[in-house]
Amino acid sequence: MFRILVELLVGGWAILAVFDKAYRPRFSWLLISVLSFVGIMAFADMFGVNPFKSFWSNFERMEGFLMLAHLLGYFIVLGTVLNTEKVWNWFWNTTVIASVIVGIYGLLQLSGKIVINQGGARLDATFGNASYLAIYMLFHIFITTFLLVRLRGKSWMKYVYGAVIALQFVVLYFTATRGSILGVVGGILLTTLLIALFEKERKGLRKISIGILAFVLVLTGVFFVVKDTELVNKSSTLSRISSISLEDGSTRFTIWGMALQGVKERPLLGWGQENFNFVFNKYYDPSLYAQEQWFDRVHSIFLDWLIAGGILGFLAYISIPIFMLYYLWRRLEINLSVTEKSIFTGLLAGYFFHNMFVFDNIISYIMFFSVAAYIYAHSTTMKKVSSDDDTQTQGITSDGKKQMAAVLVIIAVISSLYFFNIKGMSSAKTLIRGISPQAGGTDVNILNLEKALAYKVTGKQEIVEQMATTALRVKSSGADIETQTKFFELVNKEMSALIEETPNDARLRIFFGTFLTQFNLYDEAVVHLKKAVELSPSKQTILFELGTAYLNLGETDKAFEIFKQTYELNTSFKNAEIIYRVGGIYANKEAEVDAVLGPISEKDRTEGRVINAYKQVGRNNDVVRSWELSVEKDPDNPQTHVSLAAAYLLVGRRQDAINEIQKAIDIDPVFKDQGEFYIKEIKAGRNP
Repeated sequence: MFRILVELLVGGWAILAVFDKAYRPRFSWLLISVLSFVGIMAFADMFGVNPFKSFWSNFERMEGFLMLAHLLGYFIVLGTVLNTEKVWNWFWNTTVIASVIVGIYGLLQLSGKIVINQGGARLDATFGNASYLAIYMLFHIFITTFLLVRLRGKSWMKYVYGAVIALQFVVLYFTATRGSILGVVGGILLTTLLIALFEKERKGLRKISIGILAFVLVLTGVFFVVKDTELVNKSSTLSRISSISLEDGSTRFTIWGMALQGVKERPLLGWGQENFNFVFNKYYDPSLYAQEQWFDRVHSIFLDWLIAGGILGFLAYISIPIFMLYYLWRRLEINLSVTEKSIFTGLLAGYFFHNMFVFDNIISYIMFFSVAAYIYAHSTTMKKVSSDDDTQTQGITSDGKKQMAAVLVIIAVISSLYFFNIKGMSSAKTLIRGISPQAGGTDVNILNLEKALAYKVTGKQEIVEQMATTALRVKSSGADIETQTKFFELVNKEMSALIEETPNDARLRIFFGTFLTQFNLYDEAVVHLKKAVELSPSKQTILFELGTAYLNLGETDKAFEIFKQTYELNTSFKNAEIIYRVGGIYANKEAEVDAVLGPISEKDRTEGRVINAYKQVGRNNDVVRSWELSVEKDPDNPQTHVSLAAAYLLVGRRQDAINEIQKAIDIDPVFKDQGEFYIKEIKAGRNP
């Protein structure tokens, strides 16, 4: 919706600018910095590792260069059309009203009237993510304060703004987003400090600022004193803040280190937008084994832009807030009071502190570029050229040319609406139909999936991955061979084509390799899984898949070496240790494993994969011992008794098997009929 609205606004603005020079952009270094940023990112995306994805992004993020282009249009329209303080006040008040509606929605979530989208207790309103709501409220706390301090004399609106700010603080607090909360605190400290130092005209405000500054400092000190008390620990928000430590951020610091490796490899223009996954896979740190396996953001906006645009893109990005501050504090260039300048300075400080630990989203981008547009409008002194100024038609020499330009603008807007929006929405809707049950049967699903991909816009990789997931779901549902074959051939064709376009994407390789193993095509799977390992040599999940494929091919020695390599990447990874032992069982190299890990513990013997390995290599006595240990550990679980009974049958202990089934019946009477059937079969000499 944002893109559609921006395209309509840009179209209307372009026609207006053709007929009235007053609405054309004027020179400002802030405008130059925004244009430079978008321009450099265009080159970075064009020469990045996946230009298609850099331009279109995906369904999850909906960013990419397309978003930057729309933000540029949004910035220019706001900065040129909203050219009086009165109109800007309308704009700011409108967005504050919207924040009140969002805030009330958040309070309803807090009261339990509305479900929190992401689960848990952290408010997310309609945004679906607590950090998105937090940064939205951060902006509006400062914007509402800005509107409040502009009021002179007695006004009932002061009480309204005060109540709104209180609401925004409450909602921010219950998002429990540490970066935003600390950003607001830091922004308030900076704002009040600047007012205390430089505000000479409004002495009352200066005194209030000194009081707020002192209060926040005292409150901060008190918090550090009581941060380990029960009072703080009972609050999810305060406990999250009190738990901040270097150890707490170890995962993030590790990812930042990986990102810096990527910056070193492509320092000038980076990897292009939406391509951090290539860096994450290539420089993956095995210590992240317990974390999300497919990070697509660095979780620091500064490093995100270093990855996406290299040093040039980063410098262009950072120049935007620098020039915002430059124009804010040039007294001759901007008609704002010291207090107003201080508020916007505090806002920027809070925003960038927040962004040190997270990444931007469309909400924060819109708010940031709104503030940038406001400062840009001030930097050009908000002077509207008179409509009868004879310079307004400079460059347009006839009404006919103006009208022709207007027609071209309309055509361009209609085209952009179709190519950049309607096609993407149609693709998404068609994809949903493709993965949902259809009255016309699975042939309709296949047609919809093919049609969704044919749009060739946002989310191409996601569509192909959904194809594969749907094909596996069809296979597991017991569909006929012909239907399974149709889905397999579709996925095989499209995934192969996608890999040909982007051969160095480890995610695609492991996704396809795993898909092929589900159809028992292990030789073909190994080709892609080996390539995935080349692209991401330290990621344990990929090595697990490759080793498993070798096991299925009967190449147990190769599987063992891979499992050994995986364990050695990070010896604290318990799952890797278990799989290493499993590899030793299959390859008959348990002695070698025991020399490294020590004899297998009773707990590990009861692990399902270990028991299955014993069974597959014919070590039935070990299977029995493992299930006996399981029963000792969990004697009230009827299923363990049934499994032990099955193990006894493997070694011919039929009476013991009957006894275990009887115990299962005694524990769970619901199992009686089935258990008695098993006993009857065993007594008849058959294995049920």
